[in-house]
Amino acid sequence: MPLSRRVKFQSSGDSGLHVVVKTCLGKMSAGQDGKVKSEDSKEDTSVPSLTSKNHCCKLLQGLHDLRNTDTLCDYSVIAEGQDVRVHRAVMAACSDYFRVMLTSDMKERREACVELKGVTARGLTFVVDFAYTGKLELCLENVEDVLLAATHLQVADAVELCSRYIETAITVENCVDILNLAEMYNLSTTYSKARQYMLDNFEILAVSEQYLKLTAAQLASMLEENCLCVVSEYKLFELVVQWIRHDLENRKGYIALLMRNIRIPLLSGEELVEKVSRVDLMQNDAECVELITEAKDYHIVVSKQPLLQNPRTQVRSERRSLIMSHAHNVETYTFKTKKPGFLRDAPVPLYNPSVVVVDNFMYVCGGKYDNNENNEIATARCFRYDPRFDSWYETTSMNESRKDFVIVALDGCLYAIAGQDENMVMCTVERFSITRNEWDMKASLNHSVYGHAGCVCNGKIYISGGQRFSGCCKNVLCYTPETDTWDEKSNLVHGGCTHVMACVNDRLYVFGGNIEDNYGFPVPIIAIETYNPLTDQWTICDKTLNIREAGACVLDDKIYIVGGINGEHYYSDLLEVYDYKTNTLKAEEKFPTRIFGRACCVLSLPQYAG
Repeated sequence: MPLSRRVKFQSSGDSGLHVVVKTCLGKMSAGQDGKVKSEDSKEDTSVPSLTSKNHCCKLLQGLHDLRNTDTLCDYSVIAEGQDVRVHRAVMAACSDYFRVMLTSDMKERREACVELKGVTARGLTFVVDFAYTGKLELCLENVEDVLLAATHLQVADAVELCSRYIETAITVENCVDILNLAEMYNLSTTYSKARQYMLDNFEILAVSEQYLKLTAAQLASMLEENCLCVVSEYKLFELVVQWIRHDLENRKGYIALLMRNIRIPLLSGEELVEKVSRVDLMQNDAECVELITEAKDYHIVVSKQPLLQNPRTQVRSERRSLIMSHAHNVETYTFKTKKPGFLRDAPVPLYNPSVVVVDNFMYVCGGKYDNNENNEIATARCFRYDPRFDSWYETTSMNESRKDFVIVALDGCLYAIAGQDENMVMCTVERFSITRNEWDMKASLNHSVYGHAGCVCNGKIYISGGQRFSGCCKNVLCYTPETDTWDEKSNLVHGGCTHVMACVNDRLYVFGGNIEDNYGFPVPIIAIETYNPLTDQWTICDKTLNIREAGACVLDDKIYIVGGINGEHYYSDLLEVYDYKTNTLKAEEKFPTRIFGRACCVLSLPQYAG
């Protein structure tokens, strides 16, 4: 490994010798009069015990000085012909290896020396010095020798210091060497850090000599990871071909293993047909030919892509992002980096649409074409956004135009529920089959409603509240897809509309919304309600939230409330999060602009997306 500056590491824990010293100090303490007293003594119990802070260090230094002058040394440890003089008690105190050897009935106990095989003299010297000082001076030139000796002699603190040092020394020039070293000595934390470093810096690693040292198993394992940082799947394909061609005769047999973990369906059509398909390595392997065929089929049947999902069609990313779709602009907020952004503009501006996610595809349906309050004409058009290619695709339109409606996904189908169009309030329900790419009508509600909320919980669809001709309602309905029936459930405690509803931990949660006063002005509902489907009972949480016309989405069992209109009747610029486990509600982020957030969801975006 490359040269590195020498670094001094000191054990922060108790080595075996420290334990012995502290045990002695625990038994005897110095009294105020300077005389040594036993802690167990019952005489003069009012006298406090005092401890010397320097005693441990002085004792270690004294033992170290005795060893340096070969005073009272009673044992020799030999490696590569070099004799290292030590005290038996010191070595037994800090090394499990020597403790067993020197305290059990082994022949070495009766001998004056022991010769160690497989340990270097340099490594032994450093570990013995550590036993007397608690310090290690490490560099990349000696760390493997020290680690070998510390592991062999079972000096856990020295192994830990070596591990910590190696972790600080990881670079592109040595990361594969360190990975192999960590694997050899079972340093799990070091191994994980070296591997993560390689995943985070994969493209830089790929132009170094270290990349070519990777084994096929190591490379295949990295190619499986969603967190592998690479600009595109085609770039990854090129890097794998480069690794194979470096030692073609010995590595060409691994091509199927490696290509299996490249997301070939996510290549562009041109990359797939004009480049990948023409590589001889791909043409000459039967499994690779099948992978290319799979990718071509995926590109051909665009409407059914959500049904063709497998690990190779998933976005390579751990970047979970909040998506807010309003008109042309599609804004994003990445939870991990806390950075805002934008996706490709929608094909046509849709105001106040409803959105839902199926297999990391976002469906945007209904709403209206402009934001003019005098234009209440809804649309039936539906679009699908694919983060894999940052592209939009128009799917089959709904049978009926609608806005202010609920859309949910269940068992690979979309359900559009009620809503309104101009002066017509609706009770109809229609279902979109991705397989057939068409909408069909399902059982209607028993009342017309808009501005309601809905979600899926335990395989059933729930809707709550909303606006009827008679005003805001408290009704809760549950849809069972197997029987195509709607059943009445217990009403909300507070009836209202423009609220949000989400399911976590098999319970429903309702936030915000409003009712209308006698003059038609909104009166906010600040209570948060939760529903238990098993008992068919609503209860009021002790938290409150004054928001309406907001959006809601669930991530990691937390409910995120997006934008909306706050208590001051302004659009909110907050992203708030409710955690049911701790029953806490807090502001997670303050956006630079105010957000109309009803059409929101969570998608995994590619690592390289803007």
